[in-house]
Amino acid sequence: MTGKRFVGRALIGLLCGVVIVVAGCETNEGRQAKVARKAVTSLEDTREELVKADQEVNQALAAMDQLAAQPRDLKQAYRAFTTEVSDTSKQSQEAHERAEEMRERWQEYIASWEREADRLASAELRAGATERRETVRENYNRLRDVASEMQAAYEPFLKQLRDIQRALSLDLTPAGVEAAKPAIETARQTGTQLKEQIDAFIDELDGVSTRRAAQPTAPESVADTEP
Repeated sequence: MTGKRFVGRALIGLLCGVVIVVAGCETNEGRQAKVARKAVTSLEDTREELVKADQEVNQALAAMDQLAAQPRDLKQAYRAFTTEVSDTSKQSQEAHERAEEMRERWQEYIASWEREADRLASAELRAGATERRETVRENYNRLRDVASEMQAAYEPFLKQLRDIQRALSLDLTPAGVEAAKPAIETARQTGTQLKEQIDAFIDELDGVSTRRAAQPTAPESVADTEP
């Protein structure tokens, strides 16, 4: 099973398990179920973009290392590096947009879930709903935090790549590359740190499913409760 499918199925279980709604998550096509599915989809899409972002950072680092090695055709190596700088910038924006969409979907999901939970007449069910709601909120908070940390890590890396690109555009010679090597080494370290933040985001998404597996499943009679 791929990571995306694993996360998607586990998150569907999480959202259905933590939500005590007017009708069952799997048997009702109501508004709450649709909101939950949107939240799941946004998480799956975010993970997919993060995997692409990780791959793009690898490619940018490889192109930079190839340039630093001063191949015989410096112009070709520089063009390849320039392409990767542009692609990394674009992928950064894609990952940011997916993370923002995920944040909005989860906020919508939590707000909708709370409205439905407030309609429960049973004090026992409301208490259970409150406890499970905190699980959802904690997961959201963790994902929000790692998303912010990843975006913050992108900024210095992209700035350093562009600085190297500009410097070499002015002096694309072996001497120019040699002069840029300290900046290249700094960018390499920053890129490694960025990859760690991207991986942390992916791990947190996968961790949501792991935490769900450790939680008891909501009884079917609760999931099917009518107001």
